[in-house]
Amino acid sequence: MMGLLLTLLGIVLIQDDVKPTATELRRAHQMLAGPWTVASATDDGDTVGADILRRKMVKDGRVVIKNRTITHVNPETGETLVNAFTINPAKLPREINLISIDDRTLPGIFKFEGDELVICFTDGQRPERPTDFESKPGSSRVVLRLKTAADKKATVQPDVEVDDVVETKEVPASTVSPLRSAGAPKATEAELRRDRDLLGGLWRILSIQDDGETLGTELIRQKIAENGLLRVGSRGVSVVSPTDEQKRLWAYRIDPATSPKEIDLITQFDTILKGIYTFEGDQLVVCTTKSEDEPRPMVFEAPVGSRRVLYTLKTVKPEPAAARPAAPPQPTPEEQARLREQKIRDMIVGSWSMTDSRGSLVTVFRADGTFSSTRTLSRKRLFEPGSKSFNGAWTFGQSRLTARVSGTTDPNLLGYSYTGRIQSIGEDTMVAADLNGGLRTFRKLR
Repeated sequence: MMGLLLTLLGIVLIQDDVKPTATELRRAHQMLAGPWTVASATDDGDTVGADILRRKMVKDGRVVIKNRTITHVNPETGETLVNAFTINPAKLPREINLISIDDRTLPGIFKFEGDELVICFTDGQRPERPTDFESKPGSSRVVLRLKTAADKKATVQPDVEVDDVVETKEVPASTVSPLRSAGAPKATEAELRRDRDLLGGLWRILSIQDDGETLGTELIRQKIAENGLLRVGSRGVSVVSPTDEQKRLWAYRIDPATSPKEIDLITQFDTILKGIYTFEGDQLVVCTTKSEDEPRPMVFEAPVGSRRVLYTLKTVKPEPAAARPAAPPQPTPEEQARLREQKIRDMIVGSWSMTDSRGSLVTVFRADGTFSSTRTLSRKRLFEPGSKSFNGAWTFGQSRLTARVSGTTDPNLLGYSYTGRIQSIGEDTMVAADLNGGLRTFRKLR
C-alpha cells in the first residue's frame, strides 16, 4: 500500500464547484515535477523507519514526478512502478486522488511546507478524504513527507544570471481590466518611469506565501525559479524554470498613483492577475490574486482561503566590475639608466673571444664580478711563453667596462687595468672602444 501511494501523480480537475485556473494547474505541475526523497512515512499511526522504507518499499527513498505520474523502483524486485493521481489545487486543503494499481481511488490532501511536500491520504474499504495532516491509530491514513532532491542529470550553476527581458506581446485593451476607478488620479509619466526604473533588474525571491502556505527557499530554487532569480524589464517579467531551463515570460502594467500601488500580471494564457506592490528598503513586496475573477488585494497578506500569493524579493546588486590593475609607475630617468646598466651587465656575463694583431684573447666574465683571461700570442718571442693567463675583478658603470688584474703569469701585467667603453652589445657580439678610440669586437662563445 505504501509503495503504491509513493508512485502516483497527475494533475486534472476534480468534480467540485471550486476549480483551478489554467495558471494554478501549470504552477502545480511545476511545483510537483521532479525528483523527491521520502523523508518520513506514518501509516495508521505507525512510523515507518527510513531503513525499512528504503529496503522494502522505495529504492533509495527516491520518487520522480513527471507527466502526471509518480515513478519509483521496488528495492526488492528492481521493478519500476508507475502510477497516476489527480489533484485540485484550488481546494483548501488542496485535494489529491491517488490511483492504485488496481484502479482504486484513495482520496487525500497535500500541501507544501517549507521545502517539503506533505501528502495525507486514506486507505480502506470506504475511504474518506482527510481534513488534516494526521495519521492516528485506526484512522487508515498514511502521511508522507517528501523533500525535494537534486536531479543527478541536472547541472545547475550557482547564481546564473537571467537574460534580459524583452518587451512581451501587447495585450488588447479590451482584455485588460482598468487599474483605477473612474475619476481616480492618473499616474504621470515621471511616476511611471520612476517605478519602472525601480522595478527593473535582477531580483532574488526570498519567500512565497501561497494561500497560507510558505514555500522554502530550496523549493523555490528547484521548482519555481532557477537559483531563485527573477528579472524585471520595462514591460515584462521572466524566470528560468529549473526543471526544463525554459524561460517563462509575463507582461505587466502598473499604476503607481494608487495606494497601495497597483500591478496587473498578464500570464502566458492571457489571464490577468490583479495585484499590489510596494518597496521596502531594497526589497519588493508583491501580492496578487490566483485567478482573474478574484478582487484586487488591499493588504499585503495571503492567509489560508484568501486565494492570494505574497512574494517578497530582494534586489540583486550586480557584481562590481573587476578593477583594472594599476599601471606600474614609470621609472625616473635615473632609474631607467640603472636598469639599462644592469641589463648590459647581465649581457656581459659569459665567455668572449677577441682576435687582433697580437693573437687571440679569451675572457670569462662571471656574475660575481670576477674574470679570467688567456692571451695566446700569434708570434712567440724568444724566452717567452706562447700564452699568458691573468684574472681579477671587473665592473661596469656609465657605459664603461673596467677589468683590474690581481693575478697573472706575467708579472708585468699585475695591477694593470683595462677600461673600454661599450659601444654596442647583443646576444653574440660586443663592440668596445679603448681609451685611444680603437674598436675591439668580441664574439660570445657561451
